[in-house]
Amino acid sequence: MSERAPVDLLDVIAFVEVVETGGIANAAARLGIAKSIVSRRVSRLEAVLGAQLLTRTPRGTTPTDIGREYHARAGAGLAELESAHEVVNKLTTEVSGQLRIQVQTAFGEFVLAPLLAEFALLHPRVQFDIRFEDRLADMTAEAYDLSIWVGAVSDQTLITRKLARVDWVVVASPGYLDARGRPNSPSEMTSHDALLHAVDTGHWRFRGAGGWEHVRMNSGFRTSNGQMLLAAARADLGMTVVPKFMVEDLLARGELEAVLPAYPHEGADLHIFMPAARSRIARVRALVNFLYDRITPEV
Repeated sequence: MSERAPVDLLDVIAFVEVVETGGIANAAARLGIAKSIVSRRVSRLEAVLGAQLLTRTPRGTTPTDIGREYHARAGAGLAELESAHEVVNKLTTEVSGQLRIQVQTAFGEFVLAPLLAEFALLHPRVQFDIRFEDRLADMTAEAYDLSIWVGAVSDQTLITRKLARVDWVVVASPGYLDARGRPNSPSEMTSHDALLHAVDTGHWRFRGAGGWEHVRMNSGFRTSNGQMLLAAARADLGMTVVPKFMVEDLLARGELEAVLPAYPHEGADLHIFMPAARSRIARVRALVNFLYDRITPEV
């Protein structure tokens, strides 16, 4: 049996860039080479592997099932290689290169955006790709360096670091509460209209004098967007539970009112998640340390 030809690392890099940038032209621009070279390298990799990695159409390229599996592993390997190069070339003290970051939308809009802008000013050699999303990405397959997320994540392959405690609060408009009444205990909330985020189970938990109290809220209104929740609450449609940082100004102006402030909502922790290979890269470490310096233990 003849031996398979060795895989050229440049071919692997070309393929990974095509997947991560969404097309051959974008990959060529990022690599600084001609599109024909990128296409030839990917074709050569497919020939060596004996498998089709990309589906090519006039509208662009998408990875095949095999291509997605190969990208997940090859991307992780390239991340390890980049980390090794940093050590060899003493780049661990040089904060440079691209940071690909996923941020949960509400926290990104209300808290993180100015901090990331400040970090960018401090580190002009870093390039940024920041995505505000309300779904936790496949960190390795989608080549994210880190994700900043309110809540827990079950992926045991990721490094998890708690960044802060996030206080949550139930709010409603004064008009809604004047019309429907102000509950005096969590159990009285079940007769009210709830406005729920798409990932909210409607199972709300509060800390009372005698311990935890649980209520199950029913809702005819769900949305995946925090701003939509606030608009609905301000329009007297019901009560909603949101991170306190989203409503501090609205509470101060009297446009919304805290419901049952004597029964604090259980809240959630703010985490940084990152693949182990990315955590050793200088620019990732620099951002993590920066956020720990700037974000208070309770948000």
